[in-house]
Amino acid sequence: MKLTLTEEKFEFDFPDARALYKFDERDALSPTFHGVPMQAVDVMAEFSNFQLWIEIKEFQPCEIEAMKKEGDQQKKGKNVHNKAHLTKNLKHKFRDTFLYRFCENKLDKKIVYVCLTNFDDALNGFYRKELQKQLPTGFASKRWSKQLLDKSLLMVVNKESWQRNLEEKFGKCYKI
Repeated sequence: MKLTLTEEKFEFDFPDARALYKFDERDALSPTFHGVPMQAVDVMAEFSNFQLWIEIKEFQPCEIEAMKKEGDQQKKGKNVHNKAHLTKNLKHKFRDTFLYRFCENKLDKKIVYVCLTNFDDALNGFYRKELQKQLPTGFASKRWSKQLLDKSLLMVVNKESWQRNLEEKFGKCYKI
């Protein structure tokens, strides 16, 4: 069965998915509406042996240039850099979605977390490294018997790198 979803100017086509839906649903009448004031990823695709969580972030060219000029430093206090703010947002989207799925008793498969951006590969690489620092990947603690997220299953990509690296694994992602 072919499953297609349009979300935030992207169309996803996942022929092998068992379910595909908008996860951060705002419509109270939708069966996927949570009704809890938490953050969530934009798209959820459920496959036989994993869950694909997709968060979409697009910025104006001037905003992207400002992020590139910020460098790697982070300001303290009220004047937090855009880079630090976005990293924190992406981290919380993952954590809150994890809590949703935990409370739904639906964490029985590995998680693939993809942040889909309109950034170049260098800026995407920066965010991937930052997220790996802030989201515990692998067995982050000696006391853990489970991984929150496998380091290799955290990806930050643009449409082009999706097509190069992920299309064969998951399905198609089109900018509309």
